[in-house]
Amino acid sequence: MSAGSFKQDGLNWRTNLIKQRFGEWMEYQTSQLNPDWDLASFQKTLLWQIIKFCLWSIIAILLVWITWQLWLLLRLYWKRWQRTSDRHPNFTSPTQTTQLSAADWVERSQSARVDGNYQQAIFCLYQAMLKLLDERGIIPTQLSLTDQEYRRSLFKIAVASLNSYELLLSIHQRLCFSQAEADRALFEECQQAYQQIEVKH
Repeated sequence: MSAGSFKQDGLNWRTNLIKQRFGEWMEYQTSQLNPDWDLASFQKTLLWQIIKFCLWSIIAILLVWITWQLWLLLRLYWKRWQRTSDRHPNFTSPTQTTQLSAADWVERSQSARVDGNYQQAIFCLYQAMLKLLDERGIIPTQLSLTDQEYRRSLFKIAVASLNSYELLLSIHQRLCFSQAEADRALFEECQQAYQQIEVKH
């Protein structure tokens, strides 16, 4: 017998042996499932151990998947909450807000612009506009007034530069209540609108 045929026969022999062992194992496990079997004896078999391992593995995978999905969901809500918080800059308390002048708000707006925080810079211009209305005796400062209420009052008064007021009010609403982002171009648009309000009285 040649070396090649010996190797081939050896390989075939090992393959057949594995098949035989597997068949014997299956026969043994199947023989455990007879009409007289009980749960206690079945739980001692290798088959039950394999089934139990598979079940626990599936449960573990499901728990990992659920945890991962919950984490993704919480991260999404956290990012949305952060964006919402950024749209309402916390510069001052309500009392300090009424004490700051329009010039103070413009100064803060420029500082925020230098820092590249256009969201806060626009918010400061918005506050400067409201304070200017108060300082000129057009609409007294009231923290409870909404943008829509300011808009209605301005229409009734027919104030000069109405379009500029409308621009600042609408952009403030959009930044606060949508996913819109502020950039340099939007800030410059708001700054130009405020300057028009400032020079027209």
